[in-house]
Amino acid sequence: MPHQKITQALVDGLPFQESGTHWVHDTDLAGFNLSVGRRTKTYYAAGEAGGRFIRVKIGRADVTKANEARAVARDILLPEIRRGVDPRAKQLGDDDRTYARIMAGIREARPEDLSDQAARRIIKGKAKRRADELTVGQVWKMYEEHKRASILEEKGPEKARRAEQHIVQQCRYLGGAESYGKDGPYAATREWPGGWWNRPITSITPELCSQTWRNLTRTRWRRTAQMFFMAVQVLFNYAVAKKEVPVTAHPMVIDAAGDGIGLPKGWQSLRAQNAVERISDIRAWWRQVDKLTVIPKSALKVALLTGMRPSEVLAMRWDQVDLDAGKVWFGMTKTTDYREVALSSWSVAQLKRLESMTGRHEFVFTGPTGGRLTTLPTITRGADRWTPKQCRKEWQTVAVELGVSDTQRLSQVGKGLGGTDGHYVVTPDLRSTVQQVADEIMRRVEGAAT
Repeated sequence: MPHQKITQALVDGLPFQESGTHWVHDTDLAGFNLSVGRRTKTYYAAGEAGGRFIRVKIGRADVTKANEARAVARDILLPEIRRGVDPRAKQLGDDDRTYARIMAGIREARPEDLSDQAARRIIKGKAKRRADELTVGQVWKMYEEHKRASILEEKGPEKARRAEQHIVQQCRYLGGAESYGKDGPYAATREWPGGWWNRPITSITPELCSQTWRNLTRTRWRRTAQMFFMAVQVLFNYAVAKKEVPVTAHPMVIDAAGDGIGLPKGWQSLRAQNAVERISDIRAWWRQVDKLTVIPKSALKVALLTGMRPSEVLAMRWDQVDLDAGKVWFGMTKTTDYREVALSSWSVAQLKRLESMTGRHEFVFTGPTGGRLTTLPTITRGADRWTPKQCRKEWQTVAVELGVSDTQRLSQVGKGLGGTDGHYVVTPDLRSTVQQVADEIMRRVEGAAT
């Protein structure tokens, strides 16, 4: 069961999972969780900090007792998270190795050696390295460590090996390889012969990106330039999420003309990852959506009320929709071979209304020529600009605010699903949850809904 009191007896009795990850949420201490995978059982502390949901690893169950992990979560990590502090962004002090060992799951010291005062001093410790002196290579090494650990724990050794190949290649593009050909590292200059590897990360500006793009497309062809900036994109997606890295925005800018002078067409500035990508004024958004024609209007509202990806909304066919059962299914999605999505009574009403006005064609949301609608519009109001993807972000944020469990939230949006069939289909609990989230969304747009 996903909600139980986490005791040592429960931990010892839970079987390992053949595939996927099983989560247990403690009923006595909100935010204290246990994950059970194929080979390990791990304690976590979880909550919302800085407007985003975070999960902090406490230690493996084979080296840390349940009551000790609960004490660390209750007395140290959860209070920090509730104050808006991300404990993962803090550096551990060298003089407090006792707590560092416990957090790493290495039981080399007696638990009584750890005092609350010493533990809090570690969590609040200052980063030793001056943030403004961090280089691209140093930040990439931080990313590599984080990526390898997360993939190995969540996906297993096979996917970790495949990911390793991508990491090595991207590292090479940034200048982190041991050797290069006669032309030297990519993006090498007289001032920086090692490419971007030893550049301060704060020196990577939009102007430098544009100049580097032009140079690479001219000297090493466009495909190399694209691969180089894919590595840059990965680097900065990680960097903007780390508090100890002085980066709050992505340096890549829009190439509106698409003529190769700037960056690849469609690339644009990204906001910091710790900013919640939600609809800032949902009532205003709803009013603007109501000004659209019936098909794109219905599509956006269904996206908001279900949390589906825009591509999934556009791909919906009538033969995949069961309005009586309140669900829609897909044979192939971004992350699964088959999954079902629950529809609330609000979504069913939207689809019935659309059917009565346009009739049934192959696709639920048809375009001008009778085929599928190809894109969903971006909603604007003055300086506000809301993309279709933010509907999915808004649904997930509302679900988190309502206390929806990770298992049900991820099952609905089709992200990080486990290996059991029950995670792929609409269950009564999931349908009730989706209805609860939709009711809350409709309450927030009260007065604007038509």
